[in-house]
Amino acid sequence: MKGEKLSLAGAHILIVEDHYVVAEALRFLLDSYGGNVMATVPDLERAFRAFEDHRVDIAVLDIDLNGTSVVPFAEHLASKGVPFVFLTGYGDEHLLPDSFRGRSRFDKPVRDELLVLEMMELLRTVA
Repeated sequence: MKGEKLSLAGAHILIVEDHYVVAEALRFLLDSYGGNVMATVPDLERAFRAFEDHRVDIAVLDIDLNGTSVVPFAEHLASKGVPFVFLTGYGDEHLLPDSFRGRSRFDKPVRDELLVLEMMELLRTVA
C-alpha cells in the first residue's frame, strides 16, 4: 500500500452520523477522495431507508446515535455483505457486541488518510 494513491473512486458510501457538522465534514472528506456519498443520515430509521433506496458499497457508522446504538443497522449490513467502519467520539466500544469488537473502529476526530486507507482495504476484500 505504500505509495498507493488514496482513492475511493466509484464507491457508493452511506454515512450514519447524528451530528450534522461531523456528517458534513465526512461527506466533504470522502468526496475529496473520489467517493460518492449517497446519503448522510442521523438515525437508524433513515439508515435502513437509505440502504433500501440507494446502492451502498460501504458505510461509515457512528456507534452512538443520540443514545441509540447503531448495532441493528451494522448487523443488517453484515448480513448483506456490505463493509463498514465504526466511528466513536466517546471510546464507546463497550456498546458493541463481541462479534463487532474486532471490526474497524476509529475515534473522532479521525485521521483522514487512515480512514480512507481502511475503507479502500475493506472495499478490496468484497470486490
